[in-house]
Amino acid sequence: MPDKQMAISRAWRDSGSGRVRPTMLAIAGDSAAGKTTLTRGLTRALGPERITAICVDDYHSYDREERRHLPFTPLDPKCNYVEIMEQHLQLLALGQPILKPVYNHSHGTLERPVLVEPREFVIVEGLLPLHTRLARACFDITVFPIPPRRSGRPGRSSVTAPSAATNRSR
Repeated sequence: MPDKQMAISRAWRDSGSGRVRPTMLAIAGDSAAGKTTLTRGLTRALGPERITAICVDDYHSYDREERRHLPFTPLDPKCNYVEIMEQHLQLLALGQPILKPVYNHSHGTLERPVLVEPREFVIVEGLLPLHTRLARACFDITVFPIPPRRSGRPGRSSVTAPSAATNRSR
């Protein structure tokens, strides 16, 4: 579905199937920016019965062992099933279920997909949820958490929040 058509379809609360479309929220950002923490906080605040949360970092094309022999990392869109992610975002935005891939980050393996049913709010977190124009058209709200910057001496693990000047320059 072209991105303009997707945006038009999203304008309707009822997608025609009798299902009410969910409010789609993207939380996109770098590693350690707080995406998962924010997702968990929103889930607690709004209630888990109202939230469907997915991580699009599960759309890796290769497991960890296969990636060892490749010239790119999972941060590279070429290392992810971006087209499948786009299709799944469209379906969720229209209130339809998906069969989402699962990447086990602890073991670095691809596992069986899981059925995901959208609820009132769908939170999509990860590195690439807003990578393409079509993906961006699926969301009502986008959030870009800024990771804390490191300060102090090299090798020291102190972390500080970004300054107001840093926020203004972005």
